[in-house]
Amino acid sequence: MKTALIVDNLTLTEWQKRALSHASDVMDIEIILNCQNTQTKKNFLKHFSYYLINLTALQNHLTRKSKLNFDYKTVVSFDSLYDGNWQTLPNKVLDEVEKRGIKLIIKFGMSLLRINKATSKFDILSFHHGNPEKYRGRPAGFYELLNNEEKLGLVVQKLSNKVDGGTIYAKAYAKVVHHSYKKTAINFFEKSEFLLRKAIQNYLDKSTVNIHKLGKNYKLPENSLVVCFLLSLAKRKIARLFYGMFFEKKWNIVKFKKVNLDGLNKLSVSSGSVPSVYKKYSFYADPFFSPKGDVILVEAMNAKNGLGEIVQLDMDSLEMKGKLLEGAHYSYPFTLKDGEMEYILPEVASHSSPYIVPLSPENQKILQLEGLEDLRLVDCTIIKHDEKYFLFGGLQSSSSDCLFLYYSKNLLGPYKPHPKNPIVMDPKTARMGGRIVAKEGRLLRFGQNNCFGYGQGLVVNEINRLSPTEYEESCIGEIGFKDVKGPHTIDLREDMAILDFYVEELSVLAGYRRLAARVFKKLTVRKLSKPRKHNR
Repeated sequence: MKTALIVDNLTLTEWQKRALSHASDVMDIEIILNCQNTQTKKNFLKHFSYYLINLTALQNHLTRKSKLNFDYKTVVSFDSLYDGNWQTLPNKVLDEVEKRGIKLIIKFGMSLLRINKATSKFDILSFHHGNPEKYRGRPAGFYELLNNEEKLGLVVQKLSNKVDGGTIYAKAYAKVVHHSYKKTAINFFEKSEFLLRKAIQNYLDKSTVNIHKLGKNYKLPENSLVVCFLLSLAKRKIARLFYGMFFEKKWNIVKFKKVNLDGLNKLSVSSGSVPSVYKKYSFYADPFFSPKGDVILVEAMNAKNGLGEIVQLDMDSLEMKGKLLEGAHYSYPFTLKDGEMEYILPEVASHSSPYIVPLSPENQKILQLEGLEDLRLVDCTIIKHDEKYFLFGGLQSSSSDCLFLYYSKNLLGPYKPHPKNPIVMDPKTARMGGRIVAKEGRLLRFGQNNCFGYGQGLVVNEINRLSPTEYEESCIGEIGFKDVKGPHTIDLREDMAILDFYVEELSVLAGYRRLAARVFKKLTVRKLSKPRKHNR
């Protein structure tokens, strides 16, 4: 689609360049509108403390500006007109845009832009880092952190004369790092890369995002509020450090013999069967039934080196029967059956691209998945639907926020990226939390809720559309325990269910084990030039 681009002084930030690059297949920038006189009035005395934290948080490698490469573009430079704090595009500039038959303008420059009669002929899309239903205005992320929100909204909207009150064409959520403004900002700027493309696709499809109401229009915080903000962050940082040094999550699994999906949120661990963790390991997690249903596969955390191993548990007694994978870090042992063959698809993101291994004593060959060789994917989950294989997984760098989808005609690939990627952008449900379940003609996907911490619970989503060109889902429920914390993985088989859970325990070795796990993971990655075959 032909578009125009608004910039200031022929510069763009790094995140803006990434967003444009990611959307390059759905738009063609024909003209650059270069504003040369954008100014923001600053009250340094009133907002001095805010400007200081802005320098250390919002000013980062993703917001650093650099010159725009415009060798092949038409550039129209201009000075905007001002009406108070609002800027206006001169008519001669708009004439240049209209002359080229351009309807859509992307705004990456200027400040508040007034939509007058001349400007209303065009649709101007702009980013807002905040959920307009609760947080309009600025600064991005500040009030969400101050109010300890579970996540932060991101939108691309059509500009109107109501601040952050325009028609929304794309909406997503980014994880809030509750102890760090800088990490929160980097996270939402990173996720902005994907949103412009989605907005343009929806604009072309005339698809908009409905919201129920508009929230408060926030202003820059005064010094006293910034002090409260910094004290709050400091308190959270100290609490996080103390927890990391002296507390551990003790994971285990629980099996329920007769359950239904609707009743999973009312379960207590005391009503299920819980195994005793074998003495070599510190916990069990990520349980999956084998395709035959004769054993349960789990991640078992090696107590000495902090690396995950994949082991088998007896279906009835839940006693350990043997190891499947060891020597590097393995987790999330997703199981599947294709024809007469049974496979395991473990998470190997710390040291390899995805592969599957036959669950057969006669055939232990590692089978790499074609088309994914350059990716390190987290918690991969496959479903066969309409004669195609769909693989869900997260990238290492964004697995808490973003879910990606790949598809193929064959189990081993080659897999192609889905055009809607990332198909989910929400830390409350993006990361896969178990097998996709077909129930009464519906497809249900379980997503981990990682807003306030790893393993907070599961969200149940119904997949409404799944094809090589379409993906759509809606949240229909949540899963949690009454007497423990979790789960973050679930698997269902007939009327049985297995889930994981954790309790928090005080331990003077907690900090050591966390550090040891990081060191051993790095060491094993260096040693492994290729994935290690599993043992039986």
